[in-house]
Amino acid sequence: MKEHRIIRIRGIVQGVGFRPHVFRLAHAHGLAGSVHNDTEGVLMHLEGDAGTIDQLVTSLQNDPPPLADIQSVTSSTHPPRGLTKFSIEQSTSSSTRSAFIPPDAAVCDACMEEFFNPEDRRHQYPFITCTHCGPRFSIIYDIPYDRPGTSMKDFPMCPRCEKEYRDPRDRRFHTQPNACPVCGPHVFLADRNGTPVTEDIDETIQHTLRLLKEGHVVAIKGVGGFHLAADATKDRPVELLRQRKGRPFKPFALMTGSIETTDKLTHVTPAERELLLRRERPIVLLKDRGEGHLSPLVSPGITWTGIMLPYTPFQHLLFAKDPNLVLVMTSGNVTDEPIIYRNEDALKRLSSFADYFVMYNREITAHSDDSVMYVVDEQPFFIRRSRGFVPAPFLTEHSHSQILATGGDLKNSFALAKDNYIILSQYLGDLETPWGNQLYRSAINHFKKIFDFRPGTVVSDLHPGYYTTMFADELSQQGLTHIKVQHHHAHIAANLEEHNVDQPVIGIAYDGTGYGTDGTLWGSEFLIADKKNFTRAAHFENFPLPGGESAIRDVWKIGLSLLRSALGDDRDIYTSMEQRNMVLEILEHNINSPLTCSIGRIFDGVSSILGIRHHVTAEAEAAQLLEEAAHKGSGTMGENTLIPVSDENDTMIINTSELIRMVHDLHQNGHSITDTALFFHQCIAATTVHVANLLREKYNINTVTLSGGVFHNRLLLSLISSGLRKKAFDILMPRKIPFNDGCMAVGQIAIARELLP
Repeated sequence: MKEHRIIRIRGIVQGVGFRPHVFRLAHAHGLAGSVHNDTEGVLMHLEGDAGTIDQLVTSLQNDPPPLADIQSVTSSTHPPRGLTKFSIEQSTSSSTRSAFIPPDAAVCDACMEEFFNPEDRRHQYPFITCTHCGPRFSIIYDIPYDRPGTSMKDFPMCPRCEKEYRDPRDRRFHTQPNACPVCGPHVFLADRNGTPVTEDIDETIQHTLRLLKEGHVVAIKGVGGFHLAADATKDRPVELLRQRKGRPFKPFALMTGSIETTDKLTHVTPAERELLLRRERPIVLLKDRGEGHLSPLVSPGITWTGIMLPYTPFQHLLFAKDPNLVLVMTSGNVTDEPIIYRNEDALKRLSSFADYFVMYNREITAHSDDSVMYVVDEQPFFIRRSRGFVPAPFLTEHSHSQILATGGDLKNSFALAKDNYIILSQYLGDLETPWGNQLYRSAINHFKKIFDFRPGTVVSDLHPGYYTTMFADELSQQGLTHIKVQHHHAHIAANLEEHNVDQPVIGIAYDGTGYGTDGTLWGSEFLIADKKNFTRAAHFENFPLPGGESAIRDVWKIGLSLLRSALGDDRDIYTSMEQRNMVLEILEHNINSPLTCSIGRIFDGVSSILGIRHHVTAEAEAAQLLEEAAHKGSGTMGENTLIPVSDENDTMIINTSELIRMVHDLHQNGHSITDTALFFHQCIAATTVHVANLLREKYNINTVTLSGGVFHNRLLLSLISSGLRKKAFDILMPRKIPFNDGCMAVGQIAIARELLP
């Protein structure tokens, strides 16, 4: 029986070859009708046998184009209209704007085959792309996703490109960044003044390679912004880059030309290999083989190295010319600020870091750092969710009023909620500078435009000093409802939202610090929580943080405070008598010494007590080196040692002072730093599982969820998760969002939605 069916497809269905895919399916099934883009997604009209239409829809859902992500399919049935052919129609606008933008994707194999073919007209053209790969999010101004709404609008297609673009049977049909050497953007090498040194691509590649081998730092414009590149096999260029960036410790990310080269440098497990080769091309943290191929300055004191594979044509060509090349490819930014993505900003702000600049004349409309992932027990986790994954939406089981979540001030990502989806922004870094604040506002405005977003509610952290809280206050003065959410509740709610869990769980939030409802700094939380409410059921014992923020840099102050609380003295802390007495006076008179239970700060303090690190130049530096020491330790004593737990006002308190006494005694009695560090990790893990078990008995809850940046500690995460599994807990861990504060905006939205009337 014939019918006319109107089918609405929502999801990532624009800029991914969806219409030509439907066109080919319709012809294969002998159906008439049409397909077009609009501001809601894709709209299809199909006319023919009802069973055949069902077959097409099933085929479309089971085997969509590679970059497509179908979120929903709805349809209505009508009498036949007598249509006899199938066509692709022009894009239209509708009253609703809810089309999703595809993330940027690594260049595909088909394009790479053409790229390296001397007979192909796009041979070595650094902007080669097709329907199945290339820039998307980074070039869009507005929806629908058509060329006039992208930064390709400044590059009219030549006749040959235009022919490909108009042919539904061509791989480049309606590929918005479609171009060739005749009509498209071009790459050039420039000096610090922006004066071009080369124009020809081959000359640019050869010159860039020569500069890198001579020890220069070169800023290279990628998909989401600039990288700072240097030869990773030589000390001098890596040292030079560290000096220029003022970055003595924080490890640099690397790029290698192939998985084979990566195998020579690091141990790569099957799960890590799969991550490296994904079309998103994240940085993956891998264990160094320690065979001296890399400069030790790449990751000083750390055996884990972040590596990614090429994902742009220019990067592929660079490594094809020298397969043994290994480059530092770190974000082109001022430390902890968002990545720089405009040519003029790069020349102004990176000229003290880079000697030369590889740039191109197409604008990046939305910046994004490289995503960063790691694997524990063959399970992948995010540290940074950005390029390649953003702005893919999260579908939820609940519809939303329009909510803007501002996130946190560190590792910021904001989020917006609309209808039944949440979109988490790219990683924006730390919001401590005017530049970071400016780009934060700019990114929010860009999202509001491309997603037609008009929030009625803004949700932020409780901390009154956060920039994101003050930004939310500003919006509330413009009429938006402002909801404030406790930091660690947001962490746990983010996990619940990802896994679509509504019932209460035991939420374990281990991180640096978060503003608590009692005015102290939390960070070792056991919450009985759902998306609306929480009870603080357990935490580590409070201790003073002398000097407040300064103690996060001078971690010996934390060590001194912990020893003083545990032992009544501080004789083992390495510092001058003058500094020691000054801090003791601060503690004695309770001057700028906020109370905290942060487990992240406990890690910092123990690192100092063991003599591993007394001052830090990067976040979690002391804790990372403590974990590094623990990986080299031996023994199982900590697996059977529980930190005492007491009950105060129906809240379990884990005795931080006793933990410090045990660590101190082991160290003083001749145990090695590495064995003591391992004991510390084992003891915390065993106690965490023990407290979770006590809470299960008390509240009759068997589901545990883990969140917080401390779980980027591979050893601790493995010990705690395996311990919970042995006790038959159901465990929820973030898989689509990071453990750290990059997840907070999702949790803020989940809580705000429950609190709104």
